Amino acid sequence: MPVLTMPIHRGNNRSCSCISSTGRRAQLFHFALGLLVGILGSNFFQGASLFPVTDMDAYRQSVLLGKDGREQETTMTTSQQSKITISNTGGAVVDSSSPLLQRQQQQRNFLEIARQSGTDKVKGTLFLPSCLENPQTCRKPKAKNPKCRVGAQHFYDTVYQKWLGPYSTDTVEPFQFLEIGYFNGKGFDAYADFMPRAELHSMEISCLPPGKQSEGKWPWGNFAARNVHYQALRDARRLHCGDAADHAFLRGVWTTHMKRRGAPPLRVVVDDGSHLAQHMATTLFFWFPRIEPGGILVIEDIEPLPEAASFRTGVVPQLLLDLHYCGNDEHFAETVCFPTIQPLLHAVHCEMHICVLERNQEPAVDTLSEQDSMPPPHALDAMKCLQRKL
Repeated sequence: MPVLTMPIHRGNNRSCSCISSTGRRAQLFHFALGLLVGILGSNFFQGASLFPVTDMDAYRQSVLLGKDGREQETTMTTSQQSKITISNTGGAVVDSSSPLLQRQQQQRNFLEIARQSGTDKVKGTLFLPSCLENPQTCRKPKAKNPKCRVGAQHFYDTVYQKWLGPYSTDTVEPFQFLEIGYFNGKGFDAYADFMPRAELHSMEISCLPPGKQSEGKWPWGNFAARNVHYQALRDARRLHCGDAADHAFLRGVWTTHMKRRGAPPLRVVVDDGSHLAQHMATTLFFWFPRIEPGGILVIEDIEPLPEAASFRTGVVPQLLLDLHYCGNDEHFAETVCFPTIQPLLHAVHCEMHICVLERNQEPAVDTLSEQDSMPPPHALDAMKCLQRKL
């Protein structure tokens, strides 16, 4: 599809650098017309205009209108620009010559896949418009942040599209993915459809034998068994039943089922378990060093709730201190809060109630002792690190 351009006419008299008033008006007219057509497009011209799209709202709206994620695999994020054309009939046509779009077109659509699975990871995105339109449908209508009025529903689609999108293609090298907290399997189902090349594992405490917790059992029913894939995952040793805050259980799953000869590398770990801050910290200290270089650890549900609050007020500040650590003691006295994490940490990326910890290019570490694989005493209290002396 050709792009309409409007040339600015120059005077024909090469010996004179001036332009007559009539010529100037004609020049300005053509220039203004060219700008108008270039920005808005026109039904009167056989052409189109190109402009960068950086708004995630357009992407979300396409899903809210019911477009299928498997057919429409092109996605847009706020940090990625892609060019599309607006035809003379007003329809959007992808400019397939863009290398960025060619890569994006291979990615699956997490929002649509998650919507179909029924996971709460994207229900905030799906429910917020109706909540804002009719406050009576909001679960927390008095919340000052409008996005919090949907209650315990989340907006994780943008995070997962950005960070897991590259793992969703049919050409990505096989890799391991671990989820902490299978529950009823709706999130796991979304991951499985979104990343077909992944060897997916999950951990769940409710599928322990029924009985007292003090006996290493679970007294409140098997939530995981509600999923139609439950038995197949158990038989394939992909769903591991146990307490993901227990070092012996974590070590057993890692050494027996995941770190086996010929297994693909561990690239992604997602914590969606108990939402207890201490358990979230355990995921960080055990799994982050074992993730391959360039991989990610995702911590969900970093919310202002009593059971989770100390992760965002205690752990996250210390991670940021370690991220910016220099050790120039002659200029400014510093201390490393988390010595097993800081040498491996490349970046911390957060959106509302979810953070992504990115691994640097240092090799994975699997020689840590049990003590170093678990949270230190000050993990949930940033002030203890700040007050320590070198």
